[in-house]
Amino acid sequence: MASFDLDQLKAFVAVADAGSISAGAAQVFRSQSAISEQLQKLERAAGAVLLLRSRQGVAPTAAGQRLLAHARQLLALGELALHDVRRELRRTDLRLGISDYYRPDEIAGLLRHLARHCPQLRLQVALGTSAAIARGHAEGAYDVALIMQVESTATRAAGAGAPLRREALAWVAAAGLDLRAEEELPLVLLPPDCALHRLAVERLRKHRSACRLAHQASGVAGLQAALRAGLGVGCLNASAIGDGLAVAQSPRLPALPGCSFRLILPSPGANAALREAGAALHAYFA
Repeated sequence: MASFDLDQLKAFVAVADAGSISAGAAQVFRSQSAISEQLQKLERAAGAVLLLRSRQGVAPTAAGQRLLAHARQLLALGELALHDVRRELRRTDLRLGISDYYRPDEIAGLLRHLARHCPQLRLQVALGTSAAIARGHAEGAYDVALIMQVESTATRAAGAGAPLRREALAWVAAAGLDLRAEEELPLVLLPPDCALHRLAVERLRKHRSACRLAHQASGVAGLQAALRAGLGVGCLNASAIGDGLAVAQSPRLPALPGCSFRLILPSPGANAALREAGAALHAYFA
């Protein structure tokens, strides 16, 4: 089975971080010619140019940027494996809050991945509305928080980095649901502290579309079930539109903005293990 050589990846990361082959060679205590040979072998294995060379130094190509993220994870995992075998692995408790809207059908797989690739983490995971998760992080209940924000109205949460993922928002209902006979659009939403609840009601009022709350769910799974049952129309991000649901089309439904998911990392004053865990989560989500 084809794979990458860890020594070559280590050389690649060192050179990419240092900005030149000579500086990268010094970081890994190898000669410049030896590092150049490692990089050539790595590019042959990848089948792509990974670094652009100029008088100013080196910079990763698009392919190099993609490999760089994988290389950091592979090197970190190799280090963890070595510490684990030597029984030197230090466990880190990490309290993770995740927006209920974030890829709801993939959360189990995400947690399995983290458990497998970040064995030093002892995860405590909570799902909830972005408002509750962000508030919990601010109050110290979570070390890392993944929240959703509506792009047209949101201000960046304190400590949140660049968006990890952008998605469209859409009006959603059971496939084939006919709303033409409804004088008031029946809404299926989460509680009022949910950003999408407020967005849906506000947009419909501005659009002068009469509406009523037909069902209030406690979580996205319950909201999806109510929508599949034909109880009304709701507002969901693209990755939360599951089987049996479809984008609702009606002149009574106004246009919606997009949304973004952001990761709020541990504060700079947090211990090193938590900061490293936050960086590992950022690399995974990104």
